[in-house]
Amino acid sequence: MPVADLPQDLIGSSGLYNSPDPLLRRLRLEDHTGAPVMNLQRTFGATDLLVLYAGSAQGSHNLAGFHRSLTELMIKDKAVSVIYVSTDVDAKLALAATAQQPWYRMIYEDDSDFAPLAKGEPEVIEIARGEDFVQAMEIETGAEVVTFGEEEDPQDYVRPLSRAGMSITMQAYSTPSISVYNLKAHQFVARNVRPVYFASDKVGVHLAAWRKGEALGVGLQDFIARLKWPLIALLIAILYHAYVFINGEEANFLPKLLDQISWRSRQMMGQAI
Repeated sequence: MPVADLPQDLIGSSGLYNSPDPLLRRLRLEDHTGAPVMNLQRTFGATDLLVLYAGSAQGSHNLAGFHRSLTELMIKDKAVSVIYVSTDVDAKLALAATAQQPWYRMIYEDDSDFAPLAKGEPEVIEIARGEDFVQAMEIETGAEVVTFGEEEDPQDYVRPLSRAGMSITMQAYSTPSISVYNLKAHQFVARNVRPVYFASDKVGVHLAAWRKGEALGVGLQDFIARLKWPLIALLIAILYHAYVFINGEEANFLPKLLDQISWRSRQMMGQAI
């Protein structure tokens, strides 16, 4: 574990990092009102699962049902905490995402190197408390390594993860991306979890597995959902070949149709020229 020098602004604020968990102690958080989380032990002492949600403002209006499920989960199960990891480069968008939710969020002032995940030019912002946040490139290149599955000395200060660094740690290469972290096991038990796993009629089974440290495998439903359109295309192709086989080559209209489309396209291009 790479121990860093304690920044001057953090003297007397050991509550920010004095957790033995290798992930939690590297997070700088605030609640939905913007109040900073100054004592990890007090805030997350009763928590056993972290739901880490990497998201952005783009497309978030299509996730209202998922957001509602996360909020209901956090209200009903006090041992689950939702942490939003914004990939936006606009502070207003980043803050708006959790304004009406009881979730925690990673602070915005971390100089995240988010070019691969977000559109627009990043703002020039002041770094919170003068800390040197671990960036995505450091995680990707192995310059900074976080070892999970074991406790760390809570008295040692370590560099916190930026939102970008957290996204790479989550393997969140698109949004939304959800990971589940077991605080007792000190490790991720699921990455790239489908939002439907948090629906009220399904979440109980998944929570039980995650609390046991079990990583849920990809079931038939997941397989079908991820390959829905390729499977539909394959089914259409099979039906078409069966139709041609039964009715003979004269029923094979697709090559003629494609030739007509190609011919008309060439005609239109010629007229345009």
